Parts: sequence; C-alpha cells; structure tokens
Amino acid sequence: MEPILSREEIASLPSLLPYATEEELQIMENYLATVSPGSFAQIVSQGRWKPAKHLAYLDQAIVDAIDQAAEEKLDGLVVSMPPQHGKSMLCSHYLPAWYLGKFPDRRVILTSYEADFAASWGRKARDLLELHGSLFGVRVNRRSSAANRWDLEGREGGMTAAGVGGPITGKGAHLLIVDDPIKNDEEARSSTFREKQWQWWQSVATTRLRPGALMVVIQTRWHRDDLTGRILHQARETGDRWKVVKFPALAEEHDILGRAPGEALWPEVFTQERLEQVKATHTNYYWSSLYQQNPQAEGSAEWPDDFFSAEIWFNEWPATWDCKVVALDPSKGVESKFGDYSAFVMLMVSDGVLYVDADLAVRNTTIITETAVEIQLAFRPDWFGVEVNQFQELLASDLLRRGQERGIMMPIYTINNQVNKLVRIRRLTPYLSRRQIRFKGGSAGAKLLVEQLRDFPNGAHDDGPDALEMALRLARQLFHEISYPEPEYVRIVAV
Repeated sequence: MEPILSREEIASLPSLLPYATEEELQIMENYLATVSPGSFAQIVSQGRWKPAKHLAYLDQAIVDAIDQAAEEKLDGLVVSMPPQHGKSMLCSHYLPAWYLGKFPDRRVILTSYEADFAASWGRKARDLLELHGSLFGVRVNRRSSAANRWDLEGREGGMTAAGVGGPITGKGAHLLIVDDPIKNDEEARSSTFREKQWQWWQSVATTRLRPGALMVVIQTRWHRDDLTGRILHQARETGDRWKVVKFPALAEEHDILGRAPGEALWPEVFTQERLEQVKATHTNYYWSSLYQQNPQAEGSAEWPDDFFSAEIWFNEWPATWDCKVVALDPSKGVESKFGDYSAFVMLMVSDGVLYVDADLAVRNTTIITETAVEIQLAFRPDWFGVEVNQFQELLASDLLRRGQERGIMMPIYTINNQVNKLVRIRRLTPYLSRRQIRFKGGSAGAKLLVEQLRDFPNGAHDDGPDALEMALRLARQLFHEISYPEPEYVRIVAV
C-alpha cells in the first residue's frame, strides 16, 4: 500500500486537484479516512503517523482479513513482530476507532496482559472518535464513555477493554483484538500461566464472538507454547483458518516484504547496525523469540527440533503389545518448585516402538493417589513405578492401600533415583534420535511432555521427561535389558 497523501499534500497537487474547494477537500478526507486504519491514522495524526513499509503491509492485511471474516472465509489474523515496531499503535489505537467509525453497529473487544493497560487503549480509541467521529458521522455516547467500556450514540457499536485472563462483559464482539497477552519472561516461562491463559482463550474470549467476527492476535513471541503458538497448533489440527503476518527484525529467506536477508524491518527507526548490536548483547533465546519471532529454549536445547517432527504422533494404541508400564514423578521432593507437576507417563512397547501418553498436572497427594488408581484401571500396566526420593516414601504405600480399598491390584515398584536427573534424562537420546518414541495425538499431557522435552534442559519444568525416563527404565527392566555398572543407580523394589 502506498502512503496516503496528507490534506495539505492533496491541496498542493494542482495537476490532480487544480480547483479543489475546502468542501471538496473535506469530502476527499472523509473518504480516505474510511479506506483503512492506516489512512485514518495519517489523517487524524496530520501525517505524524508514518506508514512504514511493514505497517502498510499490515494495514492492508487487516482490511483484507476483516472482509474475509465477514464472508466467513477467515477466522483470525496473527501478527508477530518485534517490540517497539508500531504494532500496538496501529492495531490497538487506530484500528478500533476506525473499525467502529466504518461499522458503527459492530462491537469491539480489546484485551491485553492487564486490565489497566487494555483500558488505556480503550481510552485512546474513544478519544479519537470523540475528536474525529465526524469523519464517519458518528459520536461517542456521553452516558456510556468509560475507558474500559463505551458505546456510540444512537448505534449498536461500542468497545470493551479487559485484561487477558479476566471476565469479559458486554454484547460480544465482531472484532476481538488480543494485544501482547504476555507481560514478561516470567509469565512466558510459566507453564501454569500459559495453560491458564489458554483456558481463558477457549472458555471466555472466543465465546464472545459474533457470526463473521475476526480475531486479531498481536504478539511479540516469547515462547513456542505461548498463546500464538497454541492457536496455530490447534489450527493445524482442526483446520481453523488463520492468516499469519510475521515480521522478523532482520529479514530471513523468503521475506514477505521482499527484503534481502539481514535487512532491517524499520530502518528509519531501528537500523541494521543497531539491531546487530541488540543481537550481540542478548542471548540467542531472547533474540530469536522477541526479535525474530522464532521462539526456542534458552541456550542450547539438548535435542534438535527435527527430533519432534509430525511423525512422532500416533492416534490409536497398538492392538498388541509386549509390555505396558506407568511411571510417576510426584514432584514433591525437597528440590520441587511451586507449581511443579505430578507427572504420570504411560508407556506401551509394541514391535520395538515405544508408544507414550502422559498426564501432567499440579495436584496434591490425595488427587495423585486417586489419579494413579484410575490410570491403573484404564491402562492396566504390568508395572507401576513410583519415585520415592526424599519425602515421597509413603506415597507408594498410599497407592497400594487405595488400590486395595477399590479392589484393584496395583503392581507398585518404588524407584529411588541416585543418578543426576540431567544424566538420566539424557538416556532418552538414542530413542528420540531414532524416532522410536511415539506420543499420543490429541492428548494435552503428551503435548506438554513433548514441549518439556523440546525445552530440556532449559525449560521451567522437566517432570514429564523425568517420568518418561523412569518408564523406559521399567520397560527395559521387564525385558532384562538394564545393565548399569553400579547397582545403587536403580533400585526398583516390589511393595
């Protein structure tokens, strides 16, 4: 999209408008304001908002996405770009005001990482229409003009602003904007936070959509499993229609803007030299995630991404098997962190392939016990291994006793791990490299286990990989394949 001329520039072009009157200029201005959020931004800012190349591309992508959503040909638009590159100004400041001016009977919901920040965008959009609503023939209703919820006078349209994770009240949305749902690295690294945010997206945010609505998720990427990552993963599984606009700070191969590799995204503001300095002074984790929009584990992950290609997933358990085991990492030891998971890993060996499912959740001891009995009832493993390091000694006995109370035989074996966890989990390497492990498709627990494997050893949690290694060890013990030089490394004792 070419930059739109300012009012003064239009008046200065006699070859185009040699006899333009003030009224004609006003008509032209009103028309240009309706073309796109970017053209509206240029007019109301009197040219201060500059349509950089990437912002002009995004501006057109937004207009196209709105039209496609109205025709029910598109569900959402994902925008991933570096910090301070203009995404929020266009998408959270100008877009809501322009959208309501152009479609005054539609509703907008805007959310961000906290309610006050979202309300600040609601206030700015409201103020724009209070000053420039005449461009569209609309006015803000004075009796309903709070920053976090305001309406248009005499029309059905209006805007609601809320924090991600909180309730959303109002009349639903034809345009749902999620702008920077993650506040900082601490939130991004918390799997508990990411799961809570995902539950909010599914149970609150998307339930507010009207027919033909467009979802716009604007995010600087922090983590592979952040909201954007989960949305796109789900879309691949369900066929949901999402358009992705991804702008790395320094261009890569096949850049959507046609930039040469290494060329800066916004050279007028952030030169290539400046971005190279940022790259040199940040870890690869931060550079790849925040600036290149390619989130990965901090430092060097233990295993390359191609260990976790699409072929690692399976849909149905094999009809025949050689053995079945379950391993439990209760994560109640002395080194446990708040929010650590209890991790159950179910492993079936069939024709030399390891089929795996998992159940990872934050649970107290009572719930761990009940979950173990339900897994035994459903999966029927030959052996059920329980880590008993530190403060977990009584758990195995609790599991056995609860199984007896319900008339279920629990083949409990205790595991006292003495080898460093990092060393133990690295024993998975040959199985992962040979693609010998398959994970249950459609299982939230298996998905989380794979994410922990991909992030190992730099992720916030490794409960799943720890339990997987123990399950593998149990299976090898059943096949009499365990052969460690020091017997105290593994102590598996029938209860």
